[in-house]
Amino acid sequence: MARNSSRRLPLLRWHYLRWALVIPALPLALWACNGHKLQTPTPLPQMETDFEVQVSPERNIDILFMIDNSPSMDPKQQALANNFPKMIAALEKLPGGLPDVHIGVVSSNMGAGNGAMGGNCGNGLGDRGLLWGNDPTDMTASVADGSPYATDPNHPLIASGCGLNVGQRWIEDIQDPNNPGRIRNYTTANNLQLQDVFSCLAKAVGVAGCGQEHQLQATRVALIPQNGVNTANNGFLRSNAYLAIVLITDEDDCSASNVNTQNDDMFNMQTPGKRNVGDTTSLRCAARGHLCNGNPIPSYDPSIGYTGTAPFSDTFTDCSAKEKRLLNPNGSLTDPTNVDYVYLPLIDVQDVINDINNFTKGAQAKQRILVSGIIGWPPGANDTNLPSDLQTNPNYRIDKDATSIPDSQKSLWDYMPICTIPSQKSADLNIYKAYGGLRLKKFVDGFGDKGQVFSICNSDFTNAMIQIGNAIVQVLQPGCVTYPLIDTDSSTPKITEPECVVFDRSPCIHPGVAPCLQTSYTETKLAECKDAQGKILDPSSLDPSGAGGQAAVDNILAGISDASRPCWYLSYDNTTLGCKNVSYNGQRISALRPTGTVAPAGTFLGMQCLTCASADQKCCPQDQPACDKSKL
Repeated sequence: MARNSSRRLPLLRWHYLRWALVIPALPLALWACNGHKLQTPTPLPQMETDFEVQVSPERNIDILFMIDNSPSMDPKQQALANNFPKMIAALEKLPGGLPDVHIGVVSSNMGAGNGAMGGNCGNGLGDRGLLWGNDPTDMTASVADGSPYATDPNHPLIASGCGLNVGQRWIEDIQDPNNPGRIRNYTTANNLQLQDVFSCLAKAVGVAGCGQEHQLQATRVALIPQNGVNTANNGFLRSNAYLAIVLITDEDDCSASNVNTQNDDMFNMQTPGKRNVGDTTSLRCAARGHLCNGNPIPSYDPSIGYTGTAPFSDTFTDCSAKEKRLLNPNGSLTDPTNVDYVYLPLIDVQDVINDINNFTKGAQAKQRILVSGIIGWPPGANDTNLPSDLQTNPNYRIDKDATSIPDSQKSLWDYMPICTIPSQKSADLNIYKAYGGLRLKKFVDGFGDKGQVFSICNSDFTNAMIQIGNAIVQVLQPGCVTYPLIDTDSSTPKITEPECVVFDRSPCIHPGVAPCLQTSYTETKLAECKDAQGKILDPSSLDPSGAGGQAAVDNILAGISDASRPCWYLSYDNTTLGCKNVSYNGQRISALRPTGTVAPAGTFLGMQCLTCASADQKCCPQDQPACDKSKL
């Protein structure tokens, strides 16, 4: 949402939180915020957070998990299977319980090159982006009876199609529109639950996939079946549902077209004398897909491989994903003689982002698509459960890995891991390693504030699953404030008075005609709700978990005259199905409109507020306890 400079708060060094909310033509409580004159609180930890939430009656969410099934992923697949229930637990806290979900699983295996590499990469298009399920008509990515994936003695549920009904390629668990119960496409015999079915599918993908992972291409073709390809995936995406994409992988994306002749030297080593066999295919993917300080990886010749005689190292944060074309500031090609530096041989990340936006949610993509990556990335604030023997590397490095198995790998130049966990072993007997996912990070960042990254170097995915679940809850249950609002008036310690500017942004009926000369919408600033004595409402008196419940809250709000509406108010909602488990102290921001009226369809509510930097940080002085958890 573009910021309107005429209404922008003079925040100076202060940071802000902004929500933009689509308001349907339904009598729903809507968000808003006040317009106090800015005061200058004591500088304490703040953070600029910019995101949008769409107010919608929809409770539909389609969740796609892209799970790397290369040989190194066994311990991480198990971590996902173990901790997935924590995400479901977060979703079950929504009003009305679990939303209507479609949950699909796709592997990273799309083969590599023309199949000449053989081994795990020699089976054409691999699992080709099909959603994993119980499909006896196509054994690709299927755990149907007779499938080679349905025989794992360590996972007996796999032998029964992971509990999915025959013919199903994703999990469906939705509210029956005609009856109180739910409609499920899996058996509930023997107390089987959604978590059990997913955990089975997460392990069923196995670790026999190609090590040149095509994570982004697999995600794209899974979501966009076309030209008769992957038609079994049709129906997974629902037009009225939100879409959440979750990537779980320990190596960077190596998506490339199998018909691109520029890839012959990268994936296919059958041409005598053409390639230097002294580097790994993983290095070829990294060197062709990455830049450091804006430059191609030095000593790397795309025709013969790494030609350096010594390791290469650079600061990891100075490296990034390569764009489709490298140009000088004047627009000329940086190296017109080197096609690998002019034309990116891998699929361009932005192309994948554009396709997913355009072909899944279109104009609503910014509001309706969430992306999370559990990838090879340096641990950060989101990563709170790290192994005691974790070894991290702050640099981007090309070197020879003395820990590799088999021994022949030790003599090859390789893209070195961003972290290792010696106490964990992969199925190929190597110690666990994760490699910097620069292309994957670019993909997640392409979805703005609805993208979040976690390090796969964590011991387990407890925190990641909870936060991914909470992100989904946030869009399905708008109004809960996830960052504490700063109280700007210490003279009323029991009443939080946040610093905000709020306005309705409504679509114009006649764009280009006043007052819509420059934009396609009009903006109307909203006032703050006050009682008959002109006082701000006490948010604690508007908590439906308190004495009198929702009826008491409704009685207070009924005292706000229609003449002073539309207006906004802050409330606490500490009910189990409210904001108690989602928001700081159950804070919810809502709006009142004149009795019997609603905002025009398509209206957004823009808001800018001063907030704490984190839901867990104390950011107020002692005389302003409203956003200090220890004082509540």
